[in-house]
Amino acid sequence: MKHTGLLALLLAAAIAVTAAGCKDKGGKEEPQGTVSSSAPEPVDRNFPVSIGEIRIPERPERIVSLSPALTEVLCELGAESRLAGVSDFCDYPQSVEGLDRCGSASLPNFEAIAALSPDVVFTSAPLAQADAVRLQQMGAEVVVLGRADSLEALSEVYETAATILDGMEDGAENGQTVFGGLRAGYDALKARADNLSEPLGGILLREPPLLMATGDTFEGELLEWIGVENDAAEFTGWVYPSDKAVDLYPDLIFYDQSIDPSYFQSTPVYSTTGAFQNGRLYPVDMTAFERQSGRMLDELTHMFESAYPEG
Repeated sequence: MKHTGLLALLLAAAIAVTAAGCKDKGGKEEPQGTVSSSAPEPVDRNFPVSIGEIRIPERPERIVSLSPALTEVLCELGAESRLAGVSDFCDYPQSVEGLDRCGSASLPNFEAIAALSPDVVFTSAPLAQADAVRLQQMGAEVVVLGRADSLEALSEVYETAATILDGMEDGAENGQTVFGGLRAGYDALKARADNLSEPLGGILLREPPLLMATGDTFEGELLEWIGVENDAAEFTGWVYPSDKAVDLYPDLIFYDQSIDPSYFQSTPVYSTTGAFQNGRLYPVDMTAFERQSGRMLDELTHMFESAYPEG
């Protein structure tokens, strides 16, 4: 009987402990057989990013740019503080001049890049396959954003870069906002050009004697955008045929600022044109067109106002 009484006491204690374990912190009993579960993990609305073959698992904190053009775009998108290194040729904005130099797309400085441990390496030109693989083995995603051939393609460069930087929602929105401001500037220029009563003919000379923006180039399209009828519109590949030079008679000549203006007086190709005789020769920073950043809009605005000071 004594053993029976002890067993009963132990059983009662066990039942009490079990009952206590079935209560939550508020003292309420949970149904038997219920398994408590923790709250679900919050979903990141921005990362991972997946664009084509690009995979970015989380927000990149350290980036390297092997493209002067993309360095400018990345800074416009607000990522300057995350730039750990740039190409040997990056010189704008001035604040990037003190950053570590990492070679170029054609000749990356792997030692310098490895020391920086970037999450992403941006480039405008495709890398050699072996170079891309080597960077990926360092843990860096290689992102190639090529040169745009239209404003729509340029918009994609901005939005893709911004998405990689800050994610599928926040990044995409930032890219649209930044380029949207630029697009508004281009549209405003076009609206002014559309109101011109007498558009002038002209050329954009990149290199003497006849290397100029032809009809198939983005620069040629932008000439038309600001109300300048491109005298090289019917040709392609930046080449105005030498046997047609006798027919070249522009009202305006925009020329790369590296060209000595005395050149135009020294050759009958240009010295006989209305552009030369009327002093309508305007130097242009072609670097702005090569890099296609916000500076391109600034340069285009300057060109329009030079051509049409009353426009």
